[in-house]
Amino acid sequence: MNNLFYTLSFAFLLFTTHISAIISEKADFKVNEQEIKGEWLSDEEAKKPLKSAPHKIVRRAAFDIGSGQIKMQVSDIDLTTNKIINVLLTDTAYVGLRENLVKSLDGRLSSDIQNKTVEAISELMKKATPFHPEAYHAIATEALRLAKNGDTLVERIKNEMGMSVTIVSQEEEGILGFISAMSEAHVDPYRAVSWDFGGGSFQITTKCGDHYSVYLGRLGKTPMKNALLKIQGKDLDPTSSPNPISKLQATQAIQFVKDNIKDIPIELRQKLKQSDVVVLGVGINPLWGMQKSTHYDINRVLQELNCRLNLDDAAIRINDSITADRKEAFPYVVSNLILAYGVMEALDITQVHYVGTQGANAIGALLSPQYWVSNEICQKH
Repeated sequence: MNNLFYTLSFAFLLFTTHISAIISEKADFKVNEQEIKGEWLSDEEAKKPLKSAPHKIVRRAAFDIGSGQIKMQVSDIDLTTNKIINVLLTDTAYVGLRENLVKSLDGRLSSDIQNKTVEAISELMKKATPFHPEAYHAIATEALRLAKNGDTLVERIKNEMGMSVTIVSQEEEGILGFISAMSEAHVDPYRAVSWDFGGGSFQITTKCGDHYSVYLGRLGKTPMKNALLKIQGKDLDPTSSPNPISKLQATQAIQFVKDNIKDIPIELRQKLKQSDVVVLGVGINPLWGMQKSTHYDINRVLQELNCRLNLDDAAIRINDSITADRKEAFPYVVSNLILAYGVMEALDITQVHYVGTQGANAIGALLSPQYWVSNEICQKH
């Protein structure tokens, strides 16, 4: 009986070994089944490591049509990794779309500001032309969202310049800001919050699982300045400056900001409370032109604010060494600090790491495939 048992065991072992060899050969055969131009590779060639597919690089020009500026960036994008690998050109044109809406009686952009917008885009596109972008696309934000004739301006840009324009929702704008921040910072996206400080609004965004949580702030650079003018009893004229701003007026404005920040998404609130989460700033830097402005905390913002109270535009220009050709910045220096401080207090943000440029939406658009699905540009100039 024992001999029969050993004989059967040995036969079974031979059988399983044979089956394993067949399976192994099948597996090897599948590995070697690489067909190039209709011919099988030789055994020797098949054993060589496969070469990875070459990375596809495209050159794009993205525009951010914001409330006060039009930003452009020309970059090379690695489609394989979806990363910007080369920035060839960045440029900005100042066009006061949001200010134009403030003085509009019917909520429509004037013909004059539309002409200026088209002319500014034309000049920026001319600067981009020598780099031969394969595709162009523009993102439009708060000003065109609010304008009753925003779609008309979009059609005009498309017809006259050959460039498609997407008016994005404020939530989409927040996501673009987050994508832009992630492209600049080496941070776990689930441990990050982006703060996109814009000309007409602001967005605070974080990633939660497979979706984004976005807070839609109704205040931006221009609405904040106009809120201060209203507190001071001044006319809401685009040329008006709230400077000098008193301590009392600043306190009232900070409270105005905090009163306007409501209904924060619970997921975002919870994320901001976590000690290992970093807040990444993109868009406007409220400490623009000031020393060591890439990292700041709430105490630094308050300090910079207090140093500039009761200063008029001329004094602020001297204090911050702002060149005369940037005179459009004078009225916003203090009001931007007020808005930043109010937001940080309302959301318990203690520190910010500024990683972006003012063209956050342009950077985000460059890396968002949905805006480039059909190589949508045909230059007409």
